[in-house]
Amino acid sequence: MSSTTDTMMRHFANQAEHRRFESLLDRRQFLATMGLGGIFFTVPGSFAQALVQTPEQTIGPYYPDRLPLDQDNDLLVINDNITPAVGEISWISGRVLDSRGQPLRGALVEIWQADNAGAYIHSASPIRNRDTAFQGYGKFTTGSSGEYLFRTVKPGLYPGRTRHVHYQITAPGRSRFTTQLYVQGEPLNGNDGVLNEIRDTTQRNTVIVPWTAVSGSRIGELAAKFDIVLGFTATDTTPARPTMISMVHGASFQPGAASSSWATIFGDGLSSTTRAWNASELVNGKLPESLDGVSVRINNKPASVYYISPKQIDLQAPDDTTSGQVQVTVTNAGGTSDPMSVELQSLLPGFFLLPQDYVAAVRPDGTYVGPAGLIDGVTTTPAQPSEIVSLFGTGFGPATPNTPAGQVVSAPAPLSNPVKIQIDTVLIEVKYAGLTGAGLYQFNIEIPDLPDGDHPVTAQVGAARTRRIGRIRIQRLTSGAAMTPGSRRHSTSSSDLLAAGIDRRIGESYTSSPSSGPSPLLTRRSLASPRSSTR
Repeated sequence: MSSTTDTMMRHFANQAEHRRFESLLDRRQFLATMGLGGIFFTVPGSFAQALVQTPEQTIGPYYPDRLPLDQDNDLLVINDNITPAVGEISWISGRVLDSRGQPLRGALVEIWQADNAGAYIHSASPIRNRDTAFQGYGKFTTGSSGEYLFRTVKPGLYPGRTRHVHYQITAPGRSRFTTQLYVQGEPLNGNDGVLNEIRDTTQRNTVIVPWTAVSGSRIGELAAKFDIVLGFTATDTTPARPTMISMVHGASFQPGAASSSWATIFGDGLSSTTRAWNASELVNGKLPESLDGVSVRINNKPASVYYISPKQIDLQAPDDTTSGQVQVTVTNAGGTSDPMSVELQSLLPGFFLLPQDYVAAVRPDGTYVGPAGLIDGVTTTPAQPSEIVSLFGTGFGPATPNTPAGQVVSAPAPLSNPVKIQIDTVLIEVKYAGLTGAGLYQFNIEIPDLPDGDHPVTAQVGAARTRRIGRIRIQRLTSGAAMTPGSRRHSTSSSDLLAAGIDRRIGESYTSSPSSGPSPLLTRRSLASPRSSTR
């Protein structure tokens, strides 16, 4: 595999995982701003009494039969909606512990509940008038202190039950544990059949907790603390079976994948280690199908695994003529995940993107195109009309001759199908379009004469178009900034570039005579060992 592919994959692996946790980080920042963060995990004397194992309860009939797209720990707001759910805002927190009181790291905590009016996000909910602004389900993976946190509303009532929140906990190496949380002082608690199935009074009292007013809250928020004690010790655990959440295009992050293209899997417990492949793992030109025991199968065919971490896997999909839904599984030391259905296509084009959806555009000298300050530690400058740059993507289909998926590309090969690239309203001349690395395509183009500013970039190959629109910054030369196109070089050192997760050598994939295709330097070079990811 070329250094170009290695560079691109390491950079965009970092970017993908960053995007995955943006919303969670924003909410943590919000908590700190509100001054609420400390109230959840510092209750004095909370472990003064002997630990009592949390009683297991029924999962109930209303676990979502169709999970929401937004599954984070803030049930009050769905995605970027500005309208919150109706009800008493409540913060539910606690820790997941083993039988000795030791926190359990990596436990997946799921909750689901009725909205303020008593309706679930379930097709059989007895109350139908559901609050569509309420997420209804959320999940949180515990850290080293075993803590979890959700923002929700105080659950409403529906016929036959008291107020309650359903919990499901999946600790590493353990089967799912279900229980329910109740509201202390709720009049219907005494007659609730599910709650009173817990015969042991001490155990029953552990799931009934106070929902108290948050001090200083101007909108009457409530807080409930619920520690969950599981009936085993941490030393009893075995490696967790992986859980997949989604699989997306490796460049655009849109759902689905294409034959032989790069893709990314997000999930929980995918790997116990975090690393990319090493050069020594590329044997006889074949890419590794397993890293540290982590492997992926797509439509029962092995994928090439580039990068693994507990929450992310980057891979090259195998060659497959199937078009439609296929099953994907992840296997690690803990077992094989439940299969996930993914849309597989022969063509699913997408450009690799820099921050703020700017396309990854590189000049012949290795400098990057973009507005100034786009990437920390890297000089980025706008493109100029008539300048030649290279774009990079995946999912553009076969080349001639074609290199099978899972193999190092030994020589650049033009695309078999013609590709059209458009910047704004201008259909531009593509001077070269071809496979230059495993699953990696390069496009040499000339920047059209367009006004200063950002312009959308799209591509079409066959009948397939890029689903996500990138953009490129164009700026004409002024009298005070005269220069030859492509002549400006980085002002930062190579070490600065490497620290940013971007390797200067990506410029070597570009040829000084674009009409002839990419330079042989791209593929006839010694493989350098990939550096560890900087996430």
